[in-house]
Formats: sequence, structure tokens, C-alpha cells
Amino acid sequence: MQKRILPFLLTPCLSIIPINAMAITCSDNPIQNIVEANNYIFQILDYIDSPVRNIKQEIRTSTTKLGADANSSTAKHELEYASNGLITQSHYDLYSDKNTRIYSEHLQKNKSGWENIIEDVEDKTNSIIQFNTDEQGKIVVSQQTKKATDFVFFETDNYVYDNNNCLINKNVQWQLKETDENGNYTGKEQKGGSIYTFGYQEQQLAKVLYQFSNNMKNESDFSYQYDNGHHRLTTIEATYLSSGKEAAHYVTNFSTFNEKNDWLTAIKIKNNNGGKQTTITRELTYY
Repeated sequence: MQKRILPFLLTPCLSIIPINAMAITCSDNPIQNIVEANNYIFQILDYIDSPVRNIKQEIRTSTTKLGADANSSTAKHELEYASNGLITQSHYDLYSDKNTRIYSEHLQKNKSGWENIIEDVEDKTNSIIQFNTDEQGKIVVSQQTKKATDFVFFETDNYVYDNNNCLINKNVQWQLKETDENGNYTGKEQKGGSIYTFGYQEQQLAKVLYQFSNNMKNESDFSYQYDNGHHRLTTIEATYLSSGKEAAHYVTNFSTFNEKNDWLTAIKIKNNNGGKQTTITRELTYY
């Protein structure tokens, strides 16, 4: 999960290709749709582009560089999964080039669902996100509170599903209240909101549309490449467009596979406008 910026913010024959590495799917299996939607929601800060079934553990190592001569940062990310593919625990630590921890997130189960505890050493903020589920286990609302020396930030996200438990909308409302040096509210505040709409094609995520309360509209588009001879996904490509101009480009390549045709290693490269590049290596251990 990567550090969040405060929000002022080929069609294959799917019957023969295993759906085990998609951005997020809307399949004919309502139970599996819940698992993948929940995993997507957990990873919304660092988009998990390829949930995989039957994995036990995942290790990610990411390096971010800003320009050719700029300092770099490295992240270590460990995830644990239940046998159905649902994330049960996630621990993320971000280090500077001097090996100083500057950011961390820890996702864990609690009585109402899950909670994610976030510490940003650089920005001197602490956050907690509570994920609440319904009787089926779907995450239906998440609530974040972020505290800093001069503000408190609140965000409530509501999630909407179709009759097949496919995630179709995320509705966001946020509020920022300024505080003085004693932690008291000054009376100054900002409010806003956004709506995310998820579109699927051939049971896989094809587009996400973002509409913000300031009338800005952004979108993400996804495409998939396959090795039809081995019946497996080889590449996921995504483009994030901000107001019609490309803001980020992602490519995930699946590089090694086991005898069951399950991928073992993937490398994801993310390029942002301004020369910022993040490389993430993902390694899986299966049940």
C-alpha cells in the first residue's frame, strides 16, 4: 500500500483461461466476487491488480525513484491470505534511501470486519480505517480518521454491489477540519466527495470512472494479454487519465509459473507524470 496524498485529491475465451489473476472480476460465483471485492477495497491505496486464489502468503518489494538523480525509497510488504484467497493480514513499511522507516500500514481483523492502522512519519499523521461488513461478509462501509498537528481528516466510503455481489460503485464523502496548536477546532473546514463507478467486460474490470464534487472527471482503463498456448494471463496494463491527460501508466508482467500454470512471480512498473517510477516485485506461496 503506498503513501496516500490527501484528496483535495484482445478478447480471450474465458472458458479455457483460468480467472486467477485479474484486476477484479465480476464472475458467476457470488462468493468469490465478495472475496475479490474485499481485497480490492483493502488495497485501494496501492491498487492490487491481480488477486490470486489458493495463495497463503505474498511478499512484495517496491522501489520508487523520482528522476534519474533523485533519492529512492523502498517498501517491504507482507500479506497473509485465507484458503479462499481473502486477505487476512497485511503489513507495509516504507523506508527512505537511508533505511529509515517513513511510513507504515497494518491491516488486521477485528470484531466488525477489519482495521488498517497507518503511521506517516514524514507528514506526522496517524490514521485508522475501519472496514465494516454485512451478514454476507461484504465490506459495505469504511471510515477513516486521520490526525495531524493542524487538522483532522474524516472520510466515509460506502460500497454498492449488484445482485451477483460484484462491486459497482464506491461513494466517498470527506471532511477536513483545521485545528490550532492545542488540538482545538478553529472553525475552518473543507468538504468534498467523489463517486467511483466500476465497469466490467468479459467478467473482468475494464474501466473505473471517477467523478469528483469539483466537477473533475478521471478514469482508469485496463487491458489484458494472454498466452493462449498455455491458457494463462501474461500482462495487465492500466492507464490512469486525469482530466483527459495521462497521469499514470502501469504494466504488470507475470514472469514465472508452476506446473499447475499458477504464476509465482510478477513485476509491476508504474510510471507517473514528472518522471516518478515505482517497480514492485511480487512473490507468492500457495497452499
